[in-house]
Amino acid sequence: MDSPGRARWVEAALENQPAVEPEDAPLASAAVAAFTLGVAGTMAAWAGIAQVETAALGFLALVTGLVLAVPTLATDFLGCSRIPPGSERRRHAAARWVAMAAAAALFLVAAALLDDGYRSGNVSGSGAGVAVGGELVLLLGAALGGSRPRGVSRRPAP
Repeated sequence: MDSPGRARWVEAALENQPAVEPEDAPLASAAVAAFTLGVAGTMAAWAGIAQVETAALGFLALVTGLVLAVPTLATDFLGCSRIPPGSERRRHAAARWVAMAAAAALFLVAAALLDDGYRSGNVSGSGAGVAVGGELVLLLGAALGGSRPRGVSRRPAP
């Protein structure tokens, strides 16, 4: 009996590469979603929309994203180190890892800058700007690391 992902595992074993692709990582997707929700809440509070509530939502989402980013960065680093050096796949994985690490650093700075604002509902423009910068780094990482080498399919063979 053939399982749906068996062809991908066999192909990866023949190429001496890991079979699990970074796009299939639910923890990374959850971290990105939490960061995006945190930026949305922060920007809404900065714009004056339900300041205390949206600032609290932004803070909780950014902290959740930071907590999820730690194991994501560790596992992505280990996964990237298992890909053969010099390959196009490793360059894409490294680009995604660097983007996530840079974004997490920016979100950490944003959370520190916005700490007082999250409690009072008065979100500063500098903290909101750093949070938006972190989101832009995530988008850039998705654009750089998201392009797949030709001939590599996301779907397992039928």
